Amino acid sequence: MNENHISCCFTGYRPQKFPFSLENKTKEYTRFENALFEQILSLAEQGCHTFYCGMAMGFDLVAAENVIAVKNAFREPLKVICVLPFKGQSATFSDYWKRKFDYVLENCDEQIYLAENYFRGCYQQRNIYMVDNSDYVVTWYDGQKGGTENTVRYALKKGRYVFNICETPDNLGFQTKIKV
Repeated sequence: MNENHISCCFTGYRPQKFPFSLENKTKEYTRFENALFEQILSLAEQGCHTFYCGMAMGFDLVAAENVIAVKNAFREPLKVICVLPFKGQSATFSDYWKRKFDYVLENCDEQIYLAENYFRGCYQQRNIYMVDNSDYVVTWYDGQKGGTENTVRYALKKGRYVFNICETPDNLGFQTKIKV
């Protein structure tokens, strides 16, 4: 972690793991996106100006778009860093997600490629890189097993502040602004 600035990364599900569509503006999606936007704005107001995005379909790309929106709307000096596990990551994305991917790449401040080609474990390596370089982690996590769970556990083990914007009865033990 660079001690000269405050940074954040995102971890969350791919579209198919969400209990609502990320491609339609439903009431649930609007509530989700508003919570994400408010969390990013709050972090920016607290001096967090660097945001790492893993560029996966779903939460990652929606989060990066929201950082860009905050940056543009409020003229915040925010930096979006795209951390790509390998070149060609978007080759299998649908047109919808490919457009989002391209938009984020065109509007980011820096691109970091961790490998030339896909390899087993490359997504986990990307997640570790982002957590290791961040003070905060913003997630949408409802308890499902997988990469998001692993990344949240790793972040907590490393002493990072984790902000879970998922609305659950107990928020799965993660509470905004509390180091767990």
